[in-house]
Amino acid sequence: MKKGYFFTLDAMISMGILVLGSMLIFSAYTRLPSQTQASELAQGTMEFLSSTKIKDLNNEYVGIGGILWNAGNITNGDNTLLQQMGQFYYEGNTGNARVFLQNVTVPLIPGQFRLEFWIDSRMVYPKEADRQHNASKNSTTILIPSKKIVYGTIGESAELFGPYEAEALVWQ
Repeated sequence: MKKGYFFTLDAMISMGILVLGSMLIFSAYTRLPSQTQASELAQGTMEFLSSTKIKDLNNEYVGIGGILWNAGNITNGDNTLLQQMGQFYYEGNTGNARVFLQNVTVPLIPGQFRLEFWIDSRMVYPKEADRQHNASKNSTTILIPSKKIVYGTIGESAELFGPYEAEALVWQ
């Protein structure tokens, strides 16, 4: 009878050690940045910006009837989000482009990732990279860019702007 208790207790202790060891091993691997996640996030963000039209967006700041629309800063609901940012850039209104991008991407980018957005080699978002932002960017092992060309027309006069190179950088 004593041997039965000994072997049962021994088996329970062994199982506990195996479970604890497995948890430690698997938790160590989940903290590594994933290139796939960052790559999909960069590509997905750029695809969202280049394919979503302003008229299809439900956003109090950016959408039709929103703050920028009512202020007359956005006049064409058929522009994609990326085209609208290109128009802001063309007009020299990078402040609107920055706030526009911030309002659109906040729900898209998880907190552990960072985003930088450039148009024609000029940083649009964030306004100025602070020390923490730069340290994070310089120390990351995975920095994923996604680029698109942005161009379009302004108003009924069909005034052309672009082409500009738009680039989103995402890292963890």
